Amino acid sequence: MFLVSCTGCSNEKLPRPADASDRTPREAVVEAPKRMDNGAPYRAKLTHGAELYIPPWFSPSPAGYDVIIHFHGLGKLQEANLERSQINAAVVSINHGVGTEGYSNHFRDAQSFPKLLEETQAEIDKSGRAPSSKIRRVALSAWSAGFVSVSQILREPANGDKVDAVLLADGFFTSFTDPKKRVINTTSLERFVALVDQASKNDKLFGITHTAIPTQNYPSVEETVAKLLEMTSSAKTATNVLGPRKMVETYVVDRGSFHVKGYEGILAGDHIRQIHAMGETLWPYLKTRWDASSAPAKTDK
Repeated sequence: MFLVSCTGCSNEKLPRPADASDRTPREAVVEAPKRMDNGAPYRAKLTHGAELYIPPWFSPSPAGYDVIIHFHGLGKLQEANLERSQINAAVVSINHGVGTEGYSNHFRDAQSFPKLLEETQAEIDKSGRAPSSKIRRVALSAWSAGFVSVSQILREPANGDKVDAVLLADGFFTSFTDPKKRVINTTSLERFVALVDQASKNDKLFGITHTAIPTQNYPSVEETVAKLLEMTSSAKTATNVLGPRKMVETYVVDRGSFHVKGYEGILAGDHIRQIHAMGETLWPYLKTRWDASSAPAKTDK
């Protein structure tokens, strides 16, 4: 990875972080669901390198159950993030190794995503953990290069209609129209502008976290997020918070169910911490959303 200055990151200047002693620690707080007596978790291999994990507390309802599809990263990392966030959902982990090619190729066909959901549901049926219940809501989750699969899936409007949430950890990219001047190509960002609009109305959930790692031949995640915020007139709020895994948060954006958290860090370790922290940074938003809509409606007595 090349380290260069982010000349196009943002027109907005944020205050430099204070000494570490002045930073206020903030950890995500999640409530554990009532654990079901399902014994050991259920694991199974799916096609195209996918792995299914059903946690012991998985508790489907007659209305259906929820599934997180995560791209890039070993399955054990998603299991750990599910354990931390305590979401009542199954998770499918898809790992195609280093680089973007594998994540792009597997979802060029618009039918690849529906087929993945069908296979997931068939395996959950086979597990016996969800009798007479089917997939209800789907979240797409990705770290780093896994974003490419998310972008490919959302190119097809019918696929987007099936997705309730998109959560991206240090993975949100586009290209340059003028590399020398670092002019960002906004064409591929238009579908995410629409997603911001839906999330700001709470129709969807859209969350992003990112480091400040600069890049040379393509816009960094920080630059790409800054352009998305500009395109959607989304205002940053400067922060100076010590988050999970000692990641220093520099700003946040909160518009309805659209959330962004920017963090310090320009090293490989800072990038890797982003996936390890998803159960504390991004997935709690999903737990809050899905728990709220799953709660029984209140009735007047």
